Amino acid sequence: MRRELRFTPTANGQLDRMENTPDLKDVLKQVRKTPGYLETNPRAKSVQTHKYESLTRRYGLEIFEAYVQQNTPGAYRVFWHYGPDETDKSGRRVPIITVVAIVPHPG
Repeated sequence: MRRELRFTPTANGQLDRMENTPDLKDVLKQVRKTPGYLETNPRAKSVQTHKYESLTRRYGLEIFEAYVQQNTPGAYRVFWHYGPDETDKSGRRVPIITVVAIVPHPG
């Protein structure tokens, strides 16, 4: 099932900063691939999606982490959740994935 993506203002701001930071040009290219995987198959092996327990407990909804990079210090991650789904003009349900944040891994 293909899903549509929505970005929170926080995630949009993080993307804007990356677009305006020449040093992050290569990272931005990798970051832009990840939402494509989320739209078509959020469980794609290459993004290694898994539930992020501490954020799930904190916000009371399942928050997932998808890898943008691997084996890289400060590797970028995309945090996202399912929904809220929308209804199109014909009354059909549109499944949504909301991208919450795009950040380097703190570890």
